[in-house]
Parts: sequence; structure tokens; C-alpha cells
Amino acid sequence: MTTRGRGARIKGAAFERFLAKYITENTDIAAKRGIGQTRCGGSEVSDVDMPILHIEAKRHARCNIKRALKQAITDANVNGKIPVAITKDDREEVLCTMLLDDWVKLFNAYVLFLNDQENND
Repeated sequence: MTTRGRGARIKGAAFERFLAKYITENTDIAAKRGIGQTRCGGSEVSDVDMPILHIEAKRHARCNIKRALKQAITDANVNGKIPVAITKDDREEVLCTMLLDDWVKLFNAYVLFLNDQENND
């Protein structure tokens, strides 16, 4: 069980790389691990770097989702992105958590996109 130190950092970094690869392969957005966090203290650098979203990634035996989202909110206030917490407990599915108002903004943008697609067909 890696709860502290080097093992926990390796586990977290592997999860961040997994997320960046997953997002890149399943969307039209190129995502990469926000490695600036290790060089600059990490407060305003996303764990996974992509436009619009500030992603806080947590991989633990049992993640504290609310604490992860609070950290994302605090950091996103600095960089102006939408805060998202992506967490994974051991032997469980990956969860994506965000504020309802932010989800509504993204969903409305998706609906506009669909309407534009229909009008262009």
C-alpha cells in the first residue's frame, strides 16, 4: 500500500499520465501531464494540462473527493479554468466531479455544438 513518499508520488504520476493519454485518445483535445507542478510548487498547475479545465487528479485507496474538488477550485481561481476533480479509489471506477454550474456551462456548449451540426447538415 503506497500512502506516503516516493511510492505515492509514482502512483499519482502514473494516474496523471493515464488520464492525459485517455483524454487525448478519446477526445479531440491533446492533454498532457502538467509537469510544472513539480517544478513550481504546483498550486496553479493542473495535474493534467488542457485548455478550459483545471484537472486535479487523485489516486488513493479511498479518495476524498470533496477535498480534491476544493483544491481544484482554489487552483482554478488562479488560472481562470473550470475546476474538475478526477479520482480513482483502488479497484474502483474513475470518477469525474465538478460543480453543477460548471457542468451546466459545458453541457450548454455541447448543446450549441449539436445544434450547429444539425444546421450544417
